Amino acid sequence: MKVIGIVAEYNPFHNGHKYHLESSKKLCNADFSIAIMSGNFLQRGEPALFDKWSRAKMAVLNGIDLVIELPVIYSCQSAELFAFGAIKILDSLKVVDFLCFGSENGNIGELYKTAETLLSEPTSVKTKIRKLLDEGMTYSKAVSEAYREMAGDLLSYPNNILGIEYIKSLLTINSAIKPITIKRIGSNYNDAVLRGHISSATAIRESLKTNGLTEEIRNCVPEASWKVIVDNINKGKGPVFWDNFSDILLYHIRKSTHQSMRNLPEIKEGLEYRLKKAGDATTCFEELITFVKTKRYTRTLLQRNLCHMLLNINKKDVGYAKRIDSPVYVRVLALNKNGRILLKEISRKSNSPIINKAADFKTSSSFLERMFDLDVLATDIYNLGYYNKKYKISGEDFKASPFYAESL
Repeated sequence: MKVIGIVAEYNPFHNGHKYHLESSKKLCNADFSIAIMSGNFLQRGEPALFDKWSRAKMAVLNGIDLVIELPVIYSCQSAELFAFGAIKILDSLKVVDFLCFGSENGNIGELYKTAETLLSEPTSVKTKIRKLLDEGMTYSKAVSEAYREMAGDLLSYPNNILGIEYIKSLLTINSAIKPITIKRIGSNYNDAVLRGHISSATAIRESLKTNGLTEEIRNCVPEASWKVIVDNINKGKGPVFWDNFSDILLYHIRKSTHQSMRNLPEIKEGLEYRLKKAGDATTCFEELITFVKTKRYTRTLLQRNLCHMLLNINKKDVGYAKRIDSPVYVRVLALNKNGRILLKEISRKSNSPIINKAADFKTSSSFLERMFDLDVLATDIYNLGYYNKKYKISGEDFKASPFYAESL
C-alpha cells in the first residue's frame, strides 16, 4: 500500500493538476492519493473561487482519493507556515509514503540541498537578510536575494519556494515522508493569460473574472471540474472575488484602531497607519490595495493582512500554530472508495482527531477548538460573498457532509 500526499488549493482543479496527480502516482507506483487542500481562504490572501466542498469534489472526481482541509490558521499565511501546517497534517496521518509537489526546477536533489542550507541559516546570510530588511525589502525578497549566491535562481520561482518549504518542514519535524517533485509544464504559476490546454490557475481565474464562462476556460479544465464550476455559477455560488467583500473590509478597517491592527500576525513597519488611512479614503477593494501597495507592502502581504482582519486571526493564534508540538485535526472534505480504506488506516494509526461531521467534534485542546472555530467563521464570512442570497447563510460547516464519489 503506497500512498502519495499532495498539498494543493485547486482553485480550480485544472489540467495541470490532473497531469501532476497522474505523473506523481506513476512515478511513485502509488495505490492511493491524499490531498491537503486549503479551505475557503488561500495562501496569497484571497477567497477561493468556489467553496471548499465544491473544490474537494472536483479533486475526487478527477482521481484524488481523500481530500483533507488545511485549516485557515495555516492556509492564509506565508509560504513557510502554509507548508508547515500541511506537512504536519500529512505526517500525523501515519499512512503517507511520498510528498509529491510541482516545481519549476524539477530536481529534488537541488531543492533538498537548498532546504538544508536554509535550515542551517549561515551567519553571513542572516546578516544580509537583516540589512535588506532595514533597506525596506520584504522578507520573502530579502531571503531570496540573500541566498541567491548559494541557490542561484531557485528562490525566484513560487513553486520552487513552496517545495523547499515543504522539505524544510519535513526535516524540522523529522518526518519519514519522502519528497518527490514533478517539473511543471505549460504556463508559469503567475501567468495571467490563458495558454491552451495547460494554463495556470491564475490565468483561469482572471479569464473567468473578465469574460465569464468560455470555451477557452473549458479547454483548460477536466470535464468533471467544468461541470462543478458551471453548476456553482448557475446557483449563484461563485466565482467569489475580493471585490465581493469590499464593504465588509472597509467596515472592519474603519472600526479598527492602530493598536488593534498591531495584533494582526503580519502587520509591520507602520502598515497599520497606511491601512487605516486607506480605509477612510477609498470605496472598494481595488482602490484600497492601490492606495496601500508599495515595494515594501506587496499585494499578497496586504491581502493576507486583510484576511486576518476579516477572520480575527491574531499573533497569539499564529504563534501557537508555529509550534512543533501544536496538535492538528483531520477534517474530511471529500473521498471515494479508496478514501474510505485510507480513513480506516488513518483512524487505526493516527492520534489526530478525525472530523467527518463538524457537529460531533469535541476536544480538550484549546488550540484545536480555536482552530476549528476559525474554520467555521471562515466559511460563514466566505458565504457572504455569494451572489445568491439563499446561500449567504451561516453554520454551513455543521450542515454540509463530505462529498462521496461512488465511482469515477
